[in-house]
Amino acid sequence: MGKPHAALPRGSHTLKWPTILVRVIRLKYDPHDDLNPGSWLALDESERIDSVIQYHRSQGIRLPDNTVHALIHVMVENQVALGDQYPIKSVLSRLMAEGLDRHEAVHAIGSALTGQFFDAVKQKSSGTDLNAQYLDGLNRLTAADWRKQWS
Repeated sequence: MGKPHAALPRGSHTLKWPTILVRVIRLKYDPHDDLNPGSWLALDESERIDSVIQYHRSQGIRLPDNTVHALIHVMVENQVALGDQYPIKSVLSRLMAEGLDRHEAVHAIGSALTGQFFDAVKQKSSGTDLNAQYLDGLNRLTAADWRKQWS
């Protein structure tokens, strides 16, 4: 069969396909740590969602709906991964400078995002630039206001 393969990192899987060895490494998501944008964006959307669900399960965090919660995390992390192309990374940094940990800041941005969705569905935003409204809401969002709303 040939030489034995070197040990793969934890969270890796080896798939043998006729004569090809493929190494698949899963991203270990932790919302407290900055993501590598290239690694994050290289993942399939379902892998991103699964990694967020796995993090919350591994921490014993019980949620009413794991998938919806993970989708919100993924939408925020996707925006952060865009870097300077989109201002969410600077909003995340500002909220952390105001005292939120990174996970709380992701939730704060996620709450603004879901609020924007709710308004759009209820047609409160008819005829307006939803992206501009979202960014305006993020610019007004403070750590203190978010804590007051969710504590």
